[in-house]
Amino acid sequence: MSLKTHPGSMKIEYRSSRLKDLHVRVSCAKGRKRNEPETVEVGGEPLKPTDRFWKSFFARFGLAEQVFRYFSYDEVLARLVLRCPDDRLRVSIERPEHGAPRLLAVSSPASPLLHQEHAEKLVSQHNGTAVAYADGVLRSSYTPRSGERPFVIGPDRFHNEFILEMPMDGYGQPRIFLSLLREVCSNGAIGYSRAFRSDIRMGHDVEHAIERALQQFDHEEGFAALRQRFEAAQKSWASVNETLRLRRVVSRIGSAGTELDRITGDLHGLYGVANLDVLTVKRQRILPVRCRVYDLLNYASELATHRTVGENRMRLHAYIGTVVSDEYDLENTAEKVPEFRDMFTGLN
Repeated sequence: MSLKTHPGSMKIEYRSSRLKDLHVRVSCAKGRKRNEPETVEVGGEPLKPTDRFWKSFFARFGLAEQVFRYFSYDEVLARLVLRCPDDRLRVSIERPEHGAPRLLAVSSPASPLLHQEHAEKLVSQHNGTAVAYADGVLRSSYTPRSGERPFVIGPDRFHNEFILEMPMDGYGQPRIFLSLLREVCSNGAIGYSRAFRSDIRMGHDVEHAIERALQQFDHEEGFAALRQRFEAAQKSWASVNETLRLRRVVSRIGSAGTELDRITGDLHGLYGVANLDVLTVKRQRILPVRCRVYDLLNYASELATHRTVGENRMRLHAYIGTVVSDEYDLENTAEKVPEFRDMFTGLN
């Protein structure tokens, strides 16, 4: 099995480098007040930095992202070099078959690392499905030890599965998320939140730790809880607050909002306001839309499974995980017809 990106195959290169061998080149885009990092040179080679590079860099040196509000990227790096010029880093570089190489995470050379070839081998040996790669992380789906255990929620048939995330650039640890697969259209709804997550403690033998997790993982209570939350979603009207949260995610990934409007109804016409964001969150939570939470979850999982990739896909799954982890705004209200009326008396 080889990883596929767009376009062509991809390889991750691991390189050891000293901190002083890293150089940031910045550019000032028109209309912006501060310089933005354009490339980071590693041993003289210019590379496009990813978000994972900066996140791992911040974690490695105990920095907060807010420091760049006051100091430029090249200035911060220069000061670090003055303090620890010979500090060694393990650098991961993504080299696609076509296109420019990108700089993934940096990490300590002594920290555990799951190499790309080992990750691919694990996926192949354990028959992983829905394999996807983005920004140094390989994701794949598996059946838990207790089996798929198919069940029905309303008109839809689901079965249990779990998603394994394997960082291949040395930043973060492998994680497992519970998931329900909607069989009629193969929509996977991942509980992408801490409530439905299990971290894999790596130790020194990363491959062995993941191997054991793939052979033994099951979480009957977690799957039961996830199923219960989807059943409750069918009995709960979606609120304006839950709809606007999804709309912000959809807008960020560039999908059309008109599709969501067909599901929820025209909220501006429904409640007679031009801008729903002027309402307080408390008010948004008690205003129903013309669909159930279940419909929002299915729409988000449809976009995530079939129409987005990489971080955009995980943003949608994060929305699903966050919504199902908490009590719905209008929990168990769908057994009666909501009153779509003017509820804004006294707002001024």
